[in-house]
Amino acid sequence: MWKRIMPKDEFFFIHFDKLVDKIVEGVRVLNEMLEKGSDYGEFALRVKTIEHEGDQIVHVIIAHLHKTFITPIDRDDIHMLVCGLDDILDTAEGASSRIDMYQPRHIPVEAKELAQVLLESVRLVQEMITLLRNLKQPQRILELTVEINRLEDQADYIRRSTLARMFRDEQDVRELIKWKDILQYIERSTDRCEDVGNITEGIVLEHT
Repeated sequence: MWKRIMPKDEFFFIHFDKLVDKIVEGVRVLNEMLEKGSDYGEFALRVKTIEHEGDQIVHVIIAHLHKTFITPIDRDDIHMLVCGLDDILDTAEGASSRIDMYQPRHIPVEAKELAQVLLESVRLVQEMITLLRNLKQPQRILELTVEINRLEDQADYIRRSTLARMFRDEQDVRELIKWKDILQYIERSTDRCEDVGNITEGIVLEHT
């Protein structure tokens, strides 16, 4: 069914792949930033550059969408998908820029764990977007959606439990305020992964 109705123009899928590559790259640099715990400005600049490159891909996709009469999937789905992908990278960049702005004295181990969960989530999103091109494995896409949702729950738990611990143990209120904001942005990025998963799941269910 999918092959019969899908036009051969793969422009959108090619650029979805390019965009999700930037997402994985940006989140990987965010992880490096937290692991090193120094040179915040250098890492933040790298993530910002990657985020800007992602924005350029988004603009190309949206411009092509406005000029294309027949699209491989519903144009509203394309718009929601590209905006959802863009939001993942935007929130990851928001986390890195706040780390640079706040210059925290130390990196909680849980923050590194949360960033690892985000990295795992975006890698699953990458696999999902790749599979969307030909929809040869719809069941795998649905399985990825479930796993991304599970990771979002895990990320939310890490954020909440970390803040609870810091409220008990952290003597410097300024550090607590810093990490409350940073952790929220990292966890929010996993929320956006879940949003992309739900959009993709809807596309799969509509076309299978």
